[in-house]
Amino acid sequence: MMNYPEILAPAGSLEALTAGIRCGANAVYVGGMMYSARNSSAGFSLDDLQRASDLCRLYGVKLHVAVNTLLSDSELPEFQRYLQEIGKFADACIVQDLGAVKAVRHILPDMPIHASTQMSIHSPEGAMQAKELGCCRVVLAREMSQKELLQVCQLPIETEVFVHGALCMSVSGQCSFSALVGGRSANRGQCAQACRLPWRTPNGKNQTALSLKDLSLVEHVSRLREMGVNSFKIEGRLKRPEYVATAVTALRMALEGIQPDMETLQAVFSRNGFTDGYFTGKKQNMFGFRRKEDVLASQGVFSQIQQTYQKITPISTLDFSVKLLENVPSVLTASDENGNTVTVNGDIPEIAQKSPLTKEMLCKSLRKLGGTIYQCGEITLENSDSLILSASSCNALRRNAVEKMDILRIENNAPVCHVNPDLLPIPQGIRQDFQKIRLHVRSVSQFQQAKKSGEIVCIPVKMAEKITPSVSIWVESPRILEREQDFYSRLASLKEMGYTDLICHNLADVRIGRELGFVLHGGFGLNCTNSLTAVSLKELYLQDVTGSIELQLSNIVRIGGVLPVGAFVYGRLPMMLFRVCPIRSQDGCHKKNCFMTDRTGRKFPLLCSGNYQEMLNSEILWLADKNLSGLHFLDFYFTDELPERIPQILRSYRDARNDAPKNHTNGLYFKGGLS
Repeated sequence: MMNYPEILAPAGSLEALTAGIRCGANAVYVGGMMYSARNSSAGFSLDDLQRASDLCRLYGVKLHVAVNTLLSDSELPEFQRYLQEIGKFADACIVQDLGAVKAVRHILPDMPIHASTQMSIHSPEGAMQAKELGCCRVVLAREMSQKELLQVCQLPIETEVFVHGALCMSVSGQCSFSALVGGRSANRGQCAQACRLPWRTPNGKNQTALSLKDLSLVEHVSRLREMGVNSFKIEGRLKRPEYVATAVTALRMALEGIQPDMETLQAVFSRNGFTDGYFTGKKQNMFGFRRKEDVLASQGVFSQIQQTYQKITPISTLDFSVKLLENVPSVLTASDENGNTVTVNGDIPEIAQKSPLTKEMLCKSLRKLGGTIYQCGEITLENSDSLILSASSCNALRRNAVEKMDILRIENNAPVCHVNPDLLPIPQGIRQDFQKIRLHVRSVSQFQQAKKSGEIVCIPVKMAEKITPSVSIWVESPRILEREQDFYSRLASLKEMGYTDLICHNLADVRIGRELGFVLHGGFGLNCTNSLTAVSLKELYLQDVTGSIELQLSNIVRIGGVLPVGAFVYGRLPMMLFRVCPIRSQDGCHKKNCFMTDRTGRKFPLLCSGNYQEMLNSEILWLADKNLSGLHFLDFYFTDELPERIPQILRSYRDARNDAPKNHTNGLYFKGGLS
């Protein structure tokens, strides 16, 4: 097999894993029954992981295990015990939760950690922050352009890039739609794929306005290889083995300079074709859905594809040496190209009545290697002229040698990973109640009204550049950094102007803000769901953090014992984060009054921040009449509210009034959230 970057295949079953390996993948990623960002139907039990591990070791293939969901404090002890088990099988752990990163480093100190795409890493500073946290590889966001990928590939950290498979409409790790509307969290491997249901833009007739075509960069792999990408990842742990086999084959062919069969690749699964829009920047034709023609096309190729992986293709050559001595058990020694050598004993040879055993006779038995990963190489025979060994005895020697070689290869390829028997304790600090209010605004008129309240006002970078700083005005970073160096320079200028505090929504913001000397505050985009994550953020010099909007309020309060914690208590909760605007793509840019309509007629506002868009909930989060004690601060997010509504809303919360707007929600804070 030629030397090329890692081909990383998905596997939701042992058959899919086998298909990927036999078609040329040199790494496979799987998830267990828990803590994996795919539902349990694509999960491996511990027994399955053992079998998967043995097969990977036999082939010399790496096994990456995904433990990439967000965790609550109540899950952390069991999660660590689970890590102790998978440490026996995994070559690397794929992790999203910063608390989980800390747990892996404690329980499995030798284990390579790969920062999941759920960490939303899309820039050099984000990648380097992940490295400083202990990650040796970043699985980069699928929405990155060629230029953005190249910048990260030049850093001293491994890069893993999705090259084929489904595209979520939202940036991974930043979608709360399924959780908030259906109680099934995408960050917990339970996504209901609401974006694939009927959606319309304001003027559009397209009923699938949030459904993207599948990504395929197979025809760009030469460029990606030149850029220095370390691992080419295929999405699809919920897909059939035939899909895995076809995608791996196409990718392997492309890396070998052979034109891949794109027609078969599209036939096995697509949504009206593929897109490379994020990579190339050509985003005009990225939307698609699964048509009847796509389903029929796949049915016609499955049986043909199965033949590509059901038969074992040899990957190793065995040289055999047989020695026969009178009155001594026969001896066979087998060696492979990697220096693995085994020796087995067999039957005692007999005195030949006619012809003794010859090399030609021996070859007939030793070359019967069908159903194994081996082919026969050189054969040597040391025999006197008088000894014979039956064909059945020769066959037994071969079978025993192959079995022993399999075991040796599995042992030699197994990772060496120390397992710490002591669990990392879950920190519990002293909770202090001192509620402050933070008002997040989007317009100058909202800012002017909010400033009158005497509370902290949080404003975007663009607005901050036009406003005189004060200690009660904080800068809020964007949720995606498209031009990171430009952001760095603008933030440095704001620091020189006199701004002191920065709200961070991404690991990149944290690193940049720390380098520039800002007082750092964690936003909801950091997905803080447990105390170990809070500890990690505290170690990065954050002064406080807003708890995840997917947590129950009681769990947010508990985290506050480690680091001052607040909650998003008013506004339209962010549902999805886009890097391609569905309205611009289908209607043209509306500039204002942007919204998406679902199949029930509900309208979800779309906010544009230039290089990205946020789809917000159709209902207002309203908690004025709820018990919010235990929180250190309250976040109010104002989007389309008239400025004069701001003091009215604040009075309602201060007086605990039950005067909620007609269409409102309590979010997941009291039921349905992560506890």
